[in-house]
Amino acid sequence: MNTLARYLLREVGAYLLGGLAVVVLLLLGGVLFEVLAPLLSRGADPISIGQYLAHRVPEALVRGLPIAYLFALLLALSRMAEDSELKVILASGIRRESVLGVLVGFGALLALIGFIAGESWVPSELQKANQVLRQAILAKPRALLQPGTFFRDSYGRTIYVGEATDNGFREVRVLSLNEVLLAERGSFEPGRLVLENGLRVTFDGSRPRTVTEFARGTLPLADLAVSPPSRPSDLTLAELRRRITEYRKYGRPYAAEATAYWRKWAEPAASIAFAIFAVALAFWMLGGSRSLGMVGVVTLTFFYYATWSVFRIMGEQGVLAPWLAAWGPDLLYVAVGLLLLLGGKR
Repeated sequence: MNTLARYLLREVGAYLLGGLAVVVLLLLGGVLFEVLAPLLSRGADPISIGQYLAHRVPEALVRGLPIAYLFALLLALSRMAEDSELKVILASGIRRESVLGVLVGFGALLALIGFIAGESWVPSELQKANQVLRQAILAKPRALLQPGTFFRDSYGRTIYVGEATDNGFREVRVLSLNEVLLAERGSFEPGRLVLENGLRVTFDGSRPRTVTEFARGTLPLADLAVSPPSRPSDLTLAELRRRITEYRKYGRPYAAEATAYWRKWAEPAASIAFAIFAVALAFWMLGGSRSLGMVGVVTLTFFYYATWSVFRIMGEQGVLAPWLAAWGPDLLYVAVGLLLLLGGKR
């Protein structure tokens, strides 16, 4: 590694660490505000909430790494341009392509790290996070079970909860192919769900066959699979491929899964696109008295997040092709960067 590479990486790295910390806190803050704050207000265990957030940190790190790299590149290169350091580099006979090569190479390394972590570390931690919530449900149903919640027992039967109380829940419905259980009350015990004052209805096709009342019944719960199910973005590439193949086979829509599949590749690769854009922008600003400033850095960083969100929604709804919805923001930054490189001074 030559002197130029060490200097550039030292300058960008300092901002990268700070930017990553801020982005991770913002992403976790969104989870806390949208999902966990209502649970805390209903009396959920703060320790369980803290454990859940801790298991969501890897996801925030992987998702926030490209954004933090964009922030660091813009901030570091903007400062170097304002302090005429980039002009000194050019005057020393170093071509801008050398700067581009160093930062694109580092962006490729970050992309590789993000991709590997997203396929191994993140899914494992998300499973642990969901396990924390499932254990919290067993310990305190009212805190986490909301009216209208669905989950399943060990035999795959769907269980509906109409109302959560301090001691359990009411208006329980257990649904399976040929049987329906209706119970006034329900509660969790270790490894099982206890139903009280209920009605069991069996069916022969679409017609009721038997109707039986019961005072108490139990359902085995090896684990809780609380709905809603995991998001497509929480799945690995292999799981997404299997789901897409299955949905195609049965004619079900799979735009959300296909978009998530392509985003598994596109999101880490954004680091490379950002390096091209940031270097091109920095050298383009040397052609005049232009200055990016902190406002410009934040605006360009937020612009990626905004386009990423819009393209994702359009892909999941089938408005855009899944590959375009995933790669669109990256291609946009690359295209602008190449235009600036072609129009800038050497």
